[in-house]
Amino acid sequence: MLESRCQLHTQLPHTPSEGPAATAADDQRDNPLARSLSAWLSGEVCRAIELAATPGGDENDPRLVKIWHARLLTRVRELPAATRVLDELTTSYDVADDAEVSAALTTCRAEFALASGDAGGAFAEANAGLGLAEGAGAYTLLPDLHVVLTLSAVRQSATSTGLRFARDLGDDALLGRTAHMRGQCVWAAAQAFEADGGPGCVSHLVERLISDDHLMRELLASQPAAAAWLVRLARSMGDERLALLCVVRAESSIAKSWGFRSPYAAALHAKGLFEKNPDKLRAACELYPDGWASASAAEDLAKAWTSLRMGPEHAAEQLKRAAAGYERAGAARDLARVASKLRELGVRSGPVRRPMRSDGHRTGSLTDTEFAVADLVSQGLTNVQVGRRLYISAHTVAFHLKKIFRKMELSSRVELARAWVDVASDQRTAG
Repeated sequence: MLESRCQLHTQLPHTPSEGPAATAADDQRDNPLARSLSAWLSGEVCRAIELAATPGGDENDPRLVKIWHARLLTRVRELPAATRVLDELTTSYDVADDAEVSAALTTCRAEFALASGDAGGAFAEANAGLGLAEGAGAYTLLPDLHVVLTLSAVRQSATSTGLRFARDLGDDALLGRTAHMRGQCVWAAAQAFEADGGPGCVSHLVERLISDDHLMRELLASQPAAAAWLVRLARSMGDERLALLCVVRAESSIAKSWGFRSPYAAALHAKGLFEKNPDKLRAACELYPDGWASASAAEDLAKAWTSLRMGPEHAAEQLKRAAAGYERAGAARDLARVASKLRELGVRSGPVRRPMRSDGHRTGSLTDTEFAVADLVSQGLTNVQVGRRLYISAHTVAFHLKKIFRKMELSSRVELARAWVDVASDQRTAG
């Protein structure tokens, strides 16, 4: 990612540089919004939110100040408080007559939907936000939207769609739009690439992300649950030092976000995962206000109990809890993984939900699993590779593929790939 500087499209005089020097410089300005952004980039979560709640100077549009405040509250998963701020905005101001404000508000709603466990809704809102941001010339909102689109697509097992938006994040970086959220951009892209090619293909991104203090401060402020994901990836790379460094960074972020549950739960999750400590993982499950993150901690708790030989019934209980959380969040990829683990324990689970439904008559008859299989096969994956992604056997993939060909009136993988171009286009323009 290029270390470009750009103007944040919320009427800030500039995008502050990172680090203490930038904070000191911005503190001399009578601009709470600019100082809030600077504090956020430095990991000063409490200060950033306090400044965002402060009436800004004349150079700040009060509508954009409130949207920024709601976005920060959303990132720390204080969703009721974010809702109150947005309610104040819509009751006190006209937000429909300004294209830039509409784009910023839609971006906030997309982030809110993802944080509240609605991956499908997040994708739809962010998709709508792209058109609004481009129409308003608010190009620095595009990385925020591309992050939401990447993460929500990956969660819904729409790998090809997630990859496309991850590549858009690379374009954003080249054009200098990501100065205020580089950590999130790297993390979102890493999730998409890991979903496509496994942990090995993102080892360089994971190492760079965890090792860079600036990137991690911004990431953990905006996406606290990223810490556990990174610990898991570092472990899969065989790098215990890197996993421990991630735990340390997650714990250090608590001091600057005291009073908010999500960062504390995330630090407990990361440390419990690193130590294989069931008590810390259980506490993280209970503390997380984010349903998807709570499900992730429950899945890790099941694994910890299995490794400690606590009995399959304990693991199954937590896996069922994880499955329910992923189901509510529309996280088809995670649900498929947990369903596979439950099957190994002799427990049947429900069907995997379709990622992003299409209204076309040729795909409308596909089951959720068939839709996911078709999406992966259209990318050129073999039956074995598709099976690994969906946690089913290659034989089962072949069985589903025959039914897909029949329902879509196709006869080959090549025809499926061609037909799926239109499906992917529908997904991108839906909502």
